[in-house]
Amino acid sequence: MVAADTDISTLVVEVVRTDLDLKEGCLIEVSIASFPVLYQIMNGLTKEEILQQKNTRGYVRIHAKKIGCWNHQEQRFEVVKWITNPNAPVFLESTRSAAANRDAIGYFPGTAYPVCVDPVPLVTHNTAILGILGAGKSFLALELVERMLAAKIKVICLDLTKQYADALARYYAPEEQEEFTALQAVGPPGKTNVQQNVEEGGSIIPFQEKLREQLEAFLASSDPRLLKIYNPVAFEVWRQDSKPFKGRASMASLTPTEITRIFTEVTLEVLQGQGMTDGARCCLVFEEAHSLIPEWNAVATEGDKIATNGTAKAILQGRKYGLGCLVITQRTANVTKSILNQCNTVFALRVFDSTGMEFLRNYIGEDYAGVLSTLEDRHAVVFGRASSCRDPVLVRLNDRNDFLAVFRQTAPQSGQP
Repeated sequence: MVAADTDISTLVVEVVRTDLDLKEGCLIEVSIASFPVLYQIMNGLTKEEILQQKNTRGYVRIHAKKIGCWNHQEQRFEVVKWITNPNAPVFLESTRSAAANRDAIGYFPGTAYPVCVDPVPLVTHNTAILGILGAGKSFLALELVERMLAAKIKVICLDLTKQYADALARYYAPEEQEEFTALQAVGPPGKTNVQQNVEEGGSIIPFQEKLREQLEAFLASSDPRLLKIYNPVAFEVWRQDSKPFKGRASMASLTPTEITRIFTEVTLEVLQGQGMTDGARCCLVFEEAHSLIPEWNAVATEGDKIATNGTAKAILQGRKYGLGCLVITQRTANVTKSILNQCNTVFALRVFDSTGMEFLRNYIGEDYAGVLSTLEDRHAVVFGRASSCRDPVLVRLNDRNDFLAVFRQTAPQSGQP
């Protein structure tokens, strides 16, 4: 029965039965103005009340967040802007298995209600995947990338793990390895390139020019390729740090953070040359983002702090030109908040650290933040513009093999749209 203290967004239910299979994430249904509205259970409290002659009665009070009314035609939940009547009956949604759905990123636990994402706002409004090691971040990131590729959105992965090259090999054009090798060859000679003008020394300028040449070809609308993968650690790029003396000067090798800035800024420059757009042209994937775009108090050098600010500035400007990013990290505290705060869509998997909890609480609220530390593997709280649900929801994510079996039947291959 609907209990006291129910408001527009939260349903409070008094339960006296003990034979129900209840757990966080389950869906329950009540009627609001003749519409069947679903709520997701987020918490439960044991209560006790005193009856006549000082006898007591124990019961459970459930707290559930409003999801909405299911629209079968559009396969999404619609908002119902009111509350149910006091003491109205509450029904538990029966447990059902979900058949694989090409459009679904996951399902409400124990149901066949899908949660979908739109690849365009995933890019234009930036996306973050946050969670501890082993919770399923990489599989989710790979799925999101494949959905972008299927939508003809070009993707540049900055990957320290070498996982993307293997998992996305079918989208990788054969000539990409040759271009990667050619870009690698530009950097090392810069170690001995000493110039009177410090900015012209080293190999930063030749590296930028070679990268711009490659990305102008890749990002051209006439180029059928969809995917590029770079490992910032694999590049040896040199910077001249001092005026020359007797033909010699102090030289420093760029860090992965500084190389990430070059990739981001060059990508933005190329897209700016194509003019403004409301659509999504390219997504930069920052895998192991805490190493590529670190927070100011987690940088290894002062140069990393400047580089991260440059990357953040480029991402901030990128939306007008169809550039966005996908941030994946297990250490929320060590990723620059200048970029994280620009991520409109967030996938929060299991999180333990207090900084991560506090950051996510601002997005998903106290109720959903309270379950983050106990989430099962392949479960996430999803929120943002790209989600088919308006409010935060707890989702059981797709199994990787099930996703591949359904999605790759019609997805592009070998860099072809």
